[in-house]
Parts: sequence; structure tokens; C-alpha cells
Amino acid sequence: MNSFSALLDTLIATPKERRPAIEQLIKDTFEHKKAVLALDMSGFTLTVRRNGILFYLCQVRRMQKLTLPIVMSHGGELVKHEADNLLAVFNSPEQAVKAAVAMMQVAANQPPSDLPPIAFSIGIDYGELLLLDHIDCFGDPVNLAYKLGEDIARTNEILVTEKFTIFLARTFVIN
Repeated sequence: MNSFSALLDTLIATPKERRPAIEQLIKDTFEHKKAVLALDMSGFTLTVRRNGILFYLCQVRRMQKLTLPIVMSHGGELVKHEADNLLAVFNSPEQAVKAAVAMMQVAANQPPSDLPPIAFSIGIDYGELLLLDHIDCFGDPVNLAYKLGEDIARTNEILVTEKFTIFLARTFVIN
């Protein structure tokens, strides 16, 4: 993160005519084409009000323990857990979709417990983004995946962008 911040500081301090070179250096260093998976736990506000924050934090921890192995087993990289969200990137859209489906299956097949089941909503997109390993990522695919996963998808729903769908269709052309 320090090198990224230093490059941003340099970009800010650089005269306008020299900024494209710094921008290109940032892109060369941090830009990657990835599939982005943004997972949001369902029912945060209601659950906290009903059962308290510690109960919900235990639910968040359960989500983390359930989903991280899935991300890793599908070739993904955990970018971060933040509040009741998971953000992960994958080299291919197929990996992201398979991971999302596996997460939904794990959530649907939780063993009986005195704890309520954990439910997710997931958004996925694919494209160029700036990736700061294990810290954060930035770009349109990240914003769109979050928008789908947090704001639009309902409980137990996986939504992908139209751009993502078009990419998958081109990848899996049936002869």
C-alpha cells in the first residue's frame, strides 16, 4: 500500500502535462483483468437489533470461515473482509461463478444448529481494476459487483453484470 500511496502522492504533485506517465506507471504496476466477487450477508440491521452486535459478529465470523476455503479452492484471492462483506478476485469469470455457486450451496446446506443459518447475496463483474494485494481493489468492476451484491441482489441470489454475461457467452461458444 505504501508504494501505491506514494505513487498517488506523486501523481497529485506532478504537473498536468507529466501526469500520463505516472498514471501509466500506476496501471503497469497495479492494473489487472480479474473477475470480482462481492458477497454481502443478508439481514444485518434486523439481526443486530434483534440479537445484538456480538451475536452478529459471530455470524460474520462464521461467514468468513465458510467462504474463505471456497475462494481459495476455486483459485481466487481474498482481497478483504469488511463488516459483513467479502471481496475476492479471480483470474477467470468461470472461477468466480463456480465459487459463488459453491458459497450458496454451503449456505443452503449448513448443519442443524441453534444458530440461525447464514444467508448471502453476491454480485460479480469482470474487467480491469487496480489490485493492491490483500488490501483493496478499485475500479468499475469492483463498484458494479458491490452494487449488485449489496443493493440489488436479494437473499440467496447471485447477480452478474451484462458485460460479464457477454464475456461468458463469448468464452463458451458451443459449436
